[in-house]
Amino acid sequence: MDQGLKQRIIGALVLIVAAVVFLPMLLSGQDETVTVEVDAPPAPQMDEREIDVAAPVELPQPEQVPDLPPTPLPDPAPIPLPEPSEPPTPPEPAVAVVTEPAPVVQEEPTSTPSAPAPAAAPAGDWVVQLGSFSSDANAQGLRETLLTQGYNAYTRSSTVDGKSLTRVYVGPVIDREGANRLRDELARRHGSQGMVVGYDSDNRAQ
Repeated sequence: MDQGLKQRIIGALVLIVAAVVFLPMLLSGQDETVTVEVDAPPAPQMDEREIDVAAPVELPQPEQVPDLPPTPLPDPAPIPLPEPSEPPTPPEPAVAVVTEPAPVVQEEPTSTPSAPAPAAAPAGDWVVQLGSFSSDANAQGLRETLLTQGYNAYTRSSTVDGKSLTRVYVGPVIDREGANRLRDELARRHGSQGMVVGYDSDNRAQ
């Protein structure tokens, strides 16, 4: 226990004892000349020796942690690219030839046979070129349609700029006026404007 605390406790005990002794005397009115002896314990002796200071504790040095090699990252996997798909081949469009306007009408046949055989080509100097096709099948389909409607239709194939073209003709007609009427009639029925051309060796029916 601390020496100062001990001294304070002892002093307090002395005061309590003195109060217990003298307080009744004061209250009872006894003679104050009476000597009261109080046995008090001797004062404690202070230890005057120097307190040894504890030597500082040496802590061991921390062990050196070896450097860890960096962990290599995995190579990123290549992302597969979609294979390019080949674009669909567009169908070959039919080539229509626009002719000069000059309305004329040809008399329609009185009867339409289901599948008439082409008659001998009539004589004349003019034909109507109704269309020019890069596909021979399309040209033959139009020719068959015209034949079932009673028209004298035929095809001629030629090569233009290295490309094969098949033209569809109707005729021939004797005069230019009749050919114009035939052209306008075909335009109303098929929605494609034909062209009146001269009937010569380049477009003659075979």
